[in-house]
Amino acid sequence: MFRNHTFTLSILLGLNGLLSAQQANFDAVVIPVETKARDFSEYLVQIAWLNQPESAIAQEEVKNAHDEAKNTRKEWMRDVQATFNLNEGNLRGADDNGNIFFPRYNFGLGLNLYNITSQKSKNTIGKRDIKIAEHRVNQRKLEIRAETLQRYALYRLAKELFKTRTLAEQEASASYLLIQQLYKNDEKTFEEYTTAATAYYQAQEARLKAETDVMLAKISLEEMLGIKWEQVQHPGKGD
Repeated sequence: MFRNHTFTLSILLGLNGLLSAQQANFDAVVIPVETKARDFSEYLVQIAWLNQPESAIAQEEVKNAHDEAKNTRKEWMRDVQATFNLNEGNLRGADDNGNIFFPRYNFGLGLNLYNITSQKSKNTIGKRDIKIAEHRVNQRKLEIRAETLQRYALYRLAKELFKTRTLAEQEASASYLLIQQLYKNDEKTFEEYTTAATAYYQAQEARLKAETDVMLAKISLEEMLGIKWEQVQHPGKGD
């Protein structure tokens, strides 16, 4: 029995170590802009992170959380009130009988005990708010990375399909022109002619649609990057 428990504990410790090793490094999710990107796709993620308003908002929320926590740590001092009163009779010195009034002055200190006793809890909440804001930054990193890479992949796919559709149209056009000439020479039937014509027009339509898909994918990618595709400057950039 003891041996089984030891074996189970070893497995759990091993899994915990494995999970710790696989914990997200958010500086790798979005490589800091001052660091050179490993490849072109990572460079695009950097650009998107730099230009997306949502990333800027998330980072400003972290700053706000830090400032708010700093103000909270000083909040208890707001309700500390000191009072000082000097006995007016002493301003004139002793009276006719030589009496001096006591106390000569009064000093008081007012404290809000609730604020003082609750300060530790408020500080803890402030630290949590900072963590929440930092988690939001990391969440935006995950979202912007995924969205940028997806849109880039769709753009590349659209370009490849456009190339394929263009070649298919060219082949269909050549076949159509040949059969058209053969039909004029009575070497092809009308059915063969119309079939070739239909194939050509369908290929032409497919090419036009593919060209539109490239344009739309490009616009979508530019929306993430915040700049036009032609403005992207990187050695790994394709057409």
